[in-house]
Amino acid sequence: MNSPYNTISEDLKKDFEKIVGPKYFFSEYEIRWTYAFGTSVFNKDWIPDLILMPKNAQQVSEILKLANIYKIPVTPRGSGTSLSVGSLSAYRGLILDFSQMNKILSISIENNIVEVEPGVISDDLNEFLKDYGYFFPPDPGSSIIATIGGMVATNSGGVQAFKYGVTKDYVLYLEIVLADGRILNLGSKTLKDVSSYNLKDLIISSEGTLAIITKIGLRIKPLPKKRKLGFYIFKKIEDLSNAVKNLRQRGIVPILLEFLDKLTTQVAFEFLGGDFLSYPKGYVLLAEIDGNTNNEVEETFSILHTIMIKNNSVVSKIAANDQEREVLISARKNALPALARISPTACLEDCSIQLTDFSNVIKQVERIPEILKIPNVKVATFGHMEGNLHPTFLFNENDPKDVEDFNIAKDYLYEKIIIPNSGTITGEHGIGKIKTDYLKSQHGKDIVKLMRQIKKIFDPNMILNPGIGKSDDRLLPANKIIRSLKNQKNRLLELNCMRCGFCLAKCPSRLYYKSEAYSPRGRLSILNGLVFGDLLLNDDNQKLVNDIINSCTLCGSCLIECPAGVPTYKIFEKVREIIHSQK
Repeated sequence: MNSPYNTISEDLKKDFEKIVGPKYFFSEYEIRWTYAFGTSVFNKDWIPDLILMPKNAQQVSEILKLANIYKIPVTPRGSGTSLSVGSLSAYRGLILDFSQMNKILSISIENNIVEVEPGVISDDLNEFLKDYGYFFPPDPGSSIIATIGGMVATNSGGVQAFKYGVTKDYVLYLEIVLADGRILNLGSKTLKDVSSYNLKDLIISSEGTLAIITKIGLRIKPLPKKRKLGFYIFKKIEDLSNAVKNLRQRGIVPILLEFLDKLTTQVAFEFLGGDFLSYPKGYVLLAEIDGNTNNEVEETFSILHTIMIKNNSVVSKIAANDQEREVLISARKNALPALARISPTACLEDCSIQLTDFSNVIKQVERIPEILKIPNVKVATFGHMEGNLHPTFLFNENDPKDVEDFNIAKDYLYEKIIIPNSGTITGEHGIGKIKTDYLKSQHGKDIVKLMRQIKKIFDPNMILNPGIGKSDDRLLPANKIIRSLKNQKNRLLELNCMRCGFCLAKCPSRLYYKSEAYSPRGRLSILNGLVFGDLLLNDDNQKLVNDIINSCTLCGSCLIECPAGVPTYKIFEKVREIIHSQK
């Protein structure tokens, strides 16, 4: 790979090791390999040169000073859940793994502020806040493992955005480190402050391209005391769309308003079984009202329910209790896992449109395989009814024809459907390293040029997360490598691992070692390399690979958390067989 950056000398490696300490410095190829996997088609040219785990802002500052002087690319990483692969190192260099900076630093209920480090997990923060009767409203689908730093970097939204907004609505202040190592504080601990340019909001959604976030002050809200959920199925997409329009016309703002298209519904119902098998196939809408009193919630929900029925819902079911709510909402929670089980690869896209264009856009998306004559690629759509859609392409990333057709379909989605309908190419996942080609089509060359001028002010040497389209127009290293299985005949890779990272949340070995390599997802990445022959066991790495595999306690926590139900304990036993056979 021809890189515009410098390689890391042995002396410079030692300098980085001194900053974080040997326990938090990883140069072994097998460990670095596990940091090269994301939710896109795998590219083995994107393997970082070093993994560093800083413990505080001062260490981040010292790392960036050196990286800036020697022009070494730096990619910040939370839990590696980016669906636009923003946490992958397209130009190699350093990955800063923030799993060590995971402390809730302080809370002030009187001021409605909680202060956290960037590695704090969203669900962990809300579990902590629950004891105070408060919550942090943004709720991405990956909240079980999504870090607050990553949520700020991409301005995450999630299922509650329709009512409660997105991450930027709750960020009061940030501590950041610039590319040259300077530590700055942006924003204020007060709710109102117009004393400077709003640089804080410029950092939010910048995807790690302008600065590294090391501390976050968040505004929090009191928890609502009551809620009520309805589950609705419509035969026609126009009826569902009209129902949501009617809700807006009546001024009703649900806490949750989620949509599943026909294919997603069919697959999710088959995956869940039980009562779902008796429901007719159609378009699903989940709607939930929250509030502080029963009367408030019941009155608003009654209007909502009537609107659904008047718009021809063929199923109108109200959750009678929390248990029934969890069953009904599982149709949405399991949308992606269910889709992932029917195809080796599921690439989830992210775009936003106006609600008035909703039914027309959904129809166009449904017809993509037919229009392009690519029946080997399927597309299913679900999302949030503020207009944020997640078309999900299903194909086999190990088949070159599938990959080619997927890229054609993705281009068609954005260039022929979303942008012509005045939509945006990302609502909450970010541009990352996969959507650069569509930026000028949406914004025009002058806006894109201005974004890149801003990047140069903050980061003149272009070391911070290079390859992110907002700030970088260089062509990324192309993935021209066709991989084929070499060490196994039983297609072990068709395990439908989505690389989502949910398995990291409760894994004892990952919680102890912190490193990606010692997580279930990391071990699956090791297996990926072994069965394709990209990782070869030898005298130098045998002990390390054995340690990584054998650190698994076979407790089964990862299987419980895995949305796709990957039988991890069986897989890791198979890894041990592979290792044994190559001795």
